[in-house]
Amino acid sequence: MRFNYFEPTSVEEALDTLREGDGRYKLLAGGTDLIIHLRRGVTRYDALVNIKLLPDIATLSAKPGEGIHFGAAATLRSIETSLTVRDHYPALAEAIRVIGSLQLRNSATIGGNICNASPSADSAPALMVSGASVSCRISGNGNVVVPVEDFFEGPGRSVLGSTGLLLAVDVPEPLGLTGNSFERFTPRNAMDIAIASAASQVTLAQSSGVIEEVAIALGAVAPTPVRAHKAEDVLRGKEPTPELLETAAEAAMDECRPIDDIRGSAKYRREIIRVLVRRTLERAISRAKP
Repeated sequence: MRFNYFEPTSVEEALDTLREGDGRYKLLAGGTDLIIHLRRGVTRYDALVNIKLLPDIATLSAKPGEGIHFGAAATLRSIETSLTVRDHYPALAEAIRVIGSLQLRNSATIGGNICNASPSADSAPALMVSGASVSCRISGNGNVVVPVEDFFEGPGRSVLGSTGLLLAVDVPEPLGLTGNSFERFTPRNAMDIAIASAASQVTLAQSSGVIEEVAIALGAVAPTPVRAHKAEDVLRGKEPTPELLETAAEAAMDECRPIDDIRGSAKYRREIIRVLVRRTLERAISRAKP
């Protein structure tokens, strides 16, 4: 298999190259999925466009009061080992920790995990509940900031289309009594795709301890990662009792749209979601308490 190879050194050069390819060129960052697909003949491209030389594309920085910033080519391992991520964004640390192997996370990038637009992308639910957004350059629209929950359009499809470029991911700093958590279920302990996953973030009121704000996101149980808004409505403004958390978990189970496949039935996935949502809510609430 023969293809051209480009290494742009500026965002404009990268975008011009993608437009020239008109969908036949593919961005390359970590390449952990792309190279396998090329070797297996799953997909073919006329050229690869390596973005690793773009300015600040692999940065990771945190500013008190603002949050944390990842360049699109920041490796999963650099995020996983960040003390700021571990201390303030535990759901994201938990999600990244279960992606592939240590060797893979040394190469794979946060932008790649998002841009693959897989329904089971492990980082997506954790980023969604944290209120994360992505900075993009989209052909005809210039610079665009998109909430992660609005980024996905379907399996393998996103707002980027074939000529857009994701530049960075920004996650706001959690405020007040806030905790979050991620958990997934797989048939084996390592290097597998989630049958179902869930992330929850909860903010408790300082005085009363009731749930002031909440976000729940689900993975691998719909064509895209999704928010469980009805389950969130069950919780908001109420005291987090075990009975209430179970009611919210059942509401999340009813919101997902899983399919039957070789890895699990739709009914099985819904039951797993109920368990995962309850567990992540319990852990998020525990982490939110002073």
